[in-house]
Order: sequence, then C-alpha cells, then structure tokens
Amino acid sequence: MIFVEKYICNSRELLPGRHLRQTFNLSLERIDIVFSTRQKQMSVSVKKLCDDLEAASKLEKRGKAFKRICEVFNSDAHVVSWKFNEWDYGKNSIHLPCNARGLFISESLEDPRIVARGYDKFFNIDEVYFTRWDWLTENTKGPYEITVKENGCIIFISGLEDGSLLVCSKHSTGPRDDGSRNHALAGEKFLRRQLEARGINPITLARKLYEMNATAVAEYCDDSFEEHILEYSKDKAGLYLHGINLNQQSFSTLSMKDVHEFAECYGFNCIEYLTIESLDSLKDFLEHCSTTGSYKNKEIEGFVIRCKTLDDSAFFFKYKFEEPYLMYRQWREVTKDYIKTKSRIFKFKKHKFITNKYLDFVIPLLRKNPKLCEDFMADIGIIKLRKMFLDHYGFSGIEILNHERIQELELQNAVDYDKVDESTKFLFFPIATIGCGKTTTALTLTNLFPNSWGHVQNDDITGKDKKMLMKKSLELLAKDGMKAVIVDRNNHQFRERRQLFEWFEELKEDYLPYDCNVKIIALSFFPYEEISSVYELAVKRVLERGDNHQSIKASAKGEKKVLGIMRGFVDRYQPVVQEKSPDNQFDLVIQLNVREKDSSLSNAENILRELHRHYPILIPQLPTHATIREALHKSLQYRPSVTKIVKGGSRNQNKDSKFKPVYFFAGIRNKNVLIDCVSSLIEEKVKEPFLEQKLQRALGSEKTQPEFHITLCHVVSGKNGSKEQKDMWCEFNKRYSKKLLKSNSSSDVRGSSMKTGDVVKFRLHKLMWDDKIMTLLVQLEKECVHDGKSGDIVPRLSCANKFSHITVSILQQGVKPFYSNELCERMEELHPTEEGCFSDGLNCFEFSNPLEFDAEVCIQL
Repeated sequence: MIFVEKYICNSRELLPGRHLRQTFNLSLERIDIVFSTRQKQMSVSVKKLCDDLEAASKLEKRGKAFKRICEVFNSDAHVVSWKFNEWDYGKNSIHLPCNARGLFISESLEDPRIVARGYDKFFNIDEVYFTRWDWLTENTKGPYEITVKENGCIIFISGLEDGSLLVCSKHSTGPRDDGSRNHALAGEKFLRRQLEARGINPITLARKLYEMNATAVAEYCDDSFEEHILEYSKDKAGLYLHGINLNQQSFSTLSMKDVHEFAECYGFNCIEYLTIESLDSLKDFLEHCSTTGSYKNKEIEGFVIRCKTLDDSAFFFKYKFEEPYLMYRQWREVTKDYIKTKSRIFKFKKHKFITNKYLDFVIPLLRKNPKLCEDFMADIGIIKLRKMFLDHYGFSGIEILNHERIQELELQNAVDYDKVDESTKFLFFPIATIGCGKTTTALTLTNLFPNSWGHVQNDDITGKDKKMLMKKSLELLAKDGMKAVIVDRNNHQFRERRQLFEWFEELKEDYLPYDCNVKIIALSFFPYEEISSVYELAVKRVLERGDNHQSIKASAKGEKKVLGIMRGFVDRYQPVVQEKSPDNQFDLVIQLNVREKDSSLSNAENILRELHRHYPILIPQLPTHATIREALHKSLQYRPSVTKIVKGGSRNQNKDSKFKPVYFFAGIRNKNVLIDCVSSLIEEKVKEPFLEQKLQRALGSEKTQPEFHITLCHVVSGKNGSKEQKDMWCEFNKRYSKKLLKSNSSSDVRGSSMKTGDVVKFRLHKLMWDDKIMTLLVQLEKECVHDGKSGDIVPRLSCANKFSHITVSILQQGVKPFYSNELCERMEELHPTEEGCFSDGLNCFEFSNPLEFDAEVCIQL
C-alpha cells in the first residue's frame, strides 16, 4: 500500500510526493530540494504563528488565546497546547491566529513546528450564518463526502522527530496528577494495543506521521472507559480514524479514501462514508435519515460533511440528529439528578410521558442498589440501564418516538402545569404566627367541604419524622374525592416554606400519579408592617383561649413563658416575598387580614372569593354568608385531642438547659458588597455576552441566597468527622458555652440563630459555577476567629470544612446549598491551569488583589 512520503506546496495545497512525480515528472532529488525549501518556509510561518498566539494570550476578552505546557508520554519532550474560547470561533468580528480546535506546537524557540492539529472548528446546519443552506449553495462545491459522526472523545495522533508517539486529547497530553479522567492516556494505551495486535512498532507509526507532517484524527469510543450516548461494547470499541490533517496553520486534510487506506494499514476502525455530488441530493439524504435518527438501521448521532469552498479551501459542517439523543440525554440527566437529590424530577419540556415511565422503572433499581448509583455518576452503566428499560418497555428509542400510541399518550397524559381541570388538586400553606386564626379558618373551610377538603395540623404530629407533615398531607390528598388539603403550620420563615416545597417535590409521586397537577397556594395572614398590632392581638387571643391548643397551654406554661414563645415567632417572622425563592413557587398568594373583627370569618370568605375567581373548578359557586358563619361556629367548638410536649418545659428543664447547635458560621454583614465584587469579576472575566447577562441576572434575582455565610463547623463533622473536626466542634462549644445556656436567651425554638460578637476575617479567592450553583471560595487564616472586643485571635478556632466557601446563588431549582461542597471537590480534582478553564461544565475565575472582609460568628440552633 502506497502512502504519502513527502509533501510540498503547489499553488493551492500540499500534495503527496507520488502525485508530484506524476504531475511534474520531477526526480526524487529535486523533490527533496523543494521539500527542504518548503520546510524552511513552514518554520518561518510557524514562528509568526507563535508570535501571534503569544500576543493573543495577552488579550483581555475577545480572541484571547490560552497556553498550556504539556509533557509527552514516554519522552522528555514538552509541547505547547493552544486554545481559544469556544464562542470566539466562527465570528466575523474576531480574527484568530489559527482556527484549529486543538493545536500543539513544539517547545523549540528557534525551529517551532506544529506537531498536532485538529480540524478547524465546524458547526451544525443553521448554527451560524455560513452553515445555512443558502450560504452553502452559493459558496461550496461537490463532491460532498459524508462521514458518520461517531460518539466518543477526540484523539490526535502524530509523531516527533525522535520517533516518539504524540497522543493528545483536544487540549492536553501527557501524565496529569489532578485526578481527572485522562483521555490522552487512555487513547495512547488503546493505540499501543492496537499496533501490537498488528505487529507494528509504535515508532513506525510515529515516524510515518512525522515524515508526512500530519496528524491522524480519531474518535476514541469505548464504554469501558467512558460512556456517552451511543453504545460501544467490546467488539465495537476502538479508535475510529476519520481524518488526517496536515500540520500547518491553514486547514488542509486528506480525502476519506486516503484516510481509509491509512486506517486499514495501521489497524484503526474505519468511519463509514459515502460521496454525493450535489447539495440538493445531500439535503434530501440528510433529511431522510433524520426521520429515523439512523443510517443503515444503526442509531447514529449524525453526519460530518466534508467539501470545498469555491476557492478550493477545505470546509466542514455537520448535521446532527435531535432524536433519539435528546431523549437519551434527558434520561441520563434526570437519573443523575435523582441520584444527587433523591428527589424525582418530573417537569420536562419534552418526552414527559416516556421519561416518567423510564423513572418508574429505574428509581426502584437505584434505591435498592447504591453501587448502581455510584457507577452511574462515574458514567458507567448508563447505556445498560437505558437498554434495560427499553427491553422492559418492548420498544427501541426510535420506535418509541415514532409509535403513534405513545405520541398520543405524550399529548394526553403528559403534565401541563398551566392546565387546571377536574383532576387538579390543591395544597394550602399558611404563613402566620400563633394566634392569627389559621386553624379556625382552616376548620371553617373543611367544615364547608367535609368530603373534598382536608386539614393536617403540625401540632398533631408527635413523632420524630420531620417529613410526616407532608406525608400525612399527601396521603390525605391522594384519597378519592379529595381536592384540597390545608397544611397547617406557621411557616413564618423562608426556610420553613422552602422545606415544604422540597418535601413536596421529594414525596409527591410516592402518593400521587406523576401526571397529577397540584397547585400550591399561600395564605398570607398579615404583612410585615402590621406585625406589632398583630402581635398584641394574637397575645390577647392566646391568653383568652387558655389550654385550647396542642402545645401552647397558658395555664401550664405560665403567661411569661407563652409571651416568650410568641415573641420568638414574631421576631423571626419573614413575610411573603413573591419575587423571591421559595415564595416565587406559589401558584397563588391570597392576602388576608387578622385585625378585622371576626377575622376568621372574613378570611374564610376572602379565600373562597379568590379561589372562585382564579380556580372556579375548585369553587364553582360561593357558599352563602350564613353557610360560612355556621361552618365557623362549628370550628369554634374544636378541642385538641393531642397534647404535644414542647422541649424546654418543666419536665425537660434540667435535661435541656443548653441549646444544641446545628452549626457555627460566619454571617456576612453586608452581602451587597460581595455581590458587587462578584458582579465586577464577571464583567471583567466573562467573554460571552449572553453568559455574562445570565450570571448578572442570577445575582440580582430570587436565585441569590437570602443570606451569605461561611460554615465554620457542623454537628455532622462533630459526630462523624475526623479527629481534628471533632476536636474543633468541642472547641466551638467550649468557646460559646455561656451563649448556649437557655437562661441567657429569650428564644428556645429550633431554627433560629444567635450572634456571638466574635469576628472572622476573610478574602475572596475564586468564583465557581456550573449549571446548578454559583459559589465563592474564600481564604481564611489557620486560626480565623478574632475576639469581638479585644480583636485578639481566639486560639484553636478555625474552619473545620475542607473548603471555606459562600453559596451565592442556586441556579437550578431543587439544588441544595450543600452542593457547593461537591463543586469545590470537583475544582480540586480538575486543577484548571487557565483562568476561566471550562471542564466538566465547571467554570472558575480567580480574584486579583481581593479585599479583606469581616463576618460575625453566629450559632445556628
């Protein structure tokens, strides 16, 4: 088999030496001379390219180049990797020194050489203006080589002058100690096994590619290493060779015929391809294949099309199928979300019916098998789990998408969250304090509709299961004929409302069908500006009712104790803020008035009027005033049958003389100053305007955490952590032992926090984010707590967490702030060497010359 031996340049491109002999009838000696001259010219050209790249690396934003020095496997050599931000490619307003997506240059200053080169970045149909069909018609010419788009990770293979193989991933090569998956290493190992099986010395391949001055471009597809969407089991795994590029600044690549010859010689898997002469025929072919998402009865991701522009320059574009890969990716992501949150995600944009069927099948398997969850998060077993579901369901992915009955079910049974009909159910969350009449109002409503409205009181639940309130509420709501349930708790803080929403998301489908639409309505009993007058009225009511309450019994506790409990509720009261999480999740907020005479009656009437206006399906006709008054009179006869023992009473006074802290934290005094710092960093560092706008919006919205803090030491670390963390927990408890005495505080209700007066000093270090959360990594001293009065360092007090951080914004609904720890762990594993490095969806920018801030040490009870 004959391959390219040497390349020289004609008027347009580099041609193989054998073609030169045919075309120019030159002697081998003459070819060597011309080739040598060409090499010198290329060296000068690469020097100029290096200068341009170095200049681009100093740019602030648009067109900035990123440089990375990489070791070479099994060699003392180093190469330089150059890359640009993905969004800088293909823009008319940005000129890049080289459009290669993957560019490696030798480290030599005197005689630099491009040692590996990827394709020029190419785009999907209609993704940019020069991949629109009308542009392609006017600016490209056939033949069009159509190659099947394999689904793996790209690998570049070339050779160095000393006979060393150079195997690279898109932007790196060589050994790494950052703990992340090394695609280049996996690719090299597979390549060496491939050559060994053919009896080929790796040096032979390296020298061949060096002499050709070319890079072999392959897709490494191997489910035993990394699963994507398509399946590559052992017999299909391998390096699929789909291109051979010349190592030069301008893009030049060999035909698929030459690529196939090279692949067969060196044991690569061959990419399927075909040639079509006209663009109209190409378009017909692609559109036909897209209807099934397959080629030759095999599911594929799409095609890469190779052609030339009218001036004979190489030009690539791609045609990706939307389905079934969108559906498969959705299954993968909802599975990962479920494993992370243990909460079933059920609001999908597409494929609602079949994705819920998929979750019905996989969730029981995930619950029973922790190893299955662990493997899935490591991208192992994704395809196996998908195939298990498809086998169970009896259809392939394409059959599901094209099956008429399933399409009908998607339309008929998928949840439309805006639709309200006979099957819609309702949950009511009061926002109130003690003595506002919420229970009387709730009982009035359930007396009006005894067969279709239910009422669950938190004070009737005496067990330790915190979620029992929601479990009981959903259990009642699930009964036949039940339309609405009032979840009777004060819910006077954002934290409590958020808790109810989280429990609902987690438990809903344990009790209700996935396609059951539930509307959640807030009953806001008073605005914040009325809090003083409402407190006085509520105190009067509570003292008048005496012991007619499960836990607040005036005669047993005494007036002073009751007043202390009520003052604690009022001091912690956070009114409804509809623009802010979690209150922005309510489908409707009904504003009520506590100060009116007969407020329970007027509030019940107000609730019914609002429901009749917004949800006539629930209240088709308003009850008469007399009927409502009769229902109220009945509710006033209510006597609690449960007595709830509240910790802190006389029976537990000695046992619970001290508060039990949940964690110690540094509370940020002015979070707006930190938000301004983050905003300035985003404005300075983020290059993509759309991304910058998105992040800036997240800073000024309900996604931003209501309070900023740095967790210093958590009870979980004190119980289950390392010896150092357990010791730290003890030190914090010793330091603030007097503060924790209940006799020193007016509040004994769990969920509140207290200030200590001590101070923590910190600096902002890095801003990190992915699609779920935005987090600040901060720097603290080893002993970071200062006495609030003297300013002296408090010995033995520091941050017990591995990563000191501040959760800034929750970017995806359902994500918990604790996820910040996972983000920090990933950052440590990746060790990004470039600012703004994008890997595994994680992004990072470092603060330069950060200011020092103070925060106050607080105790969360």
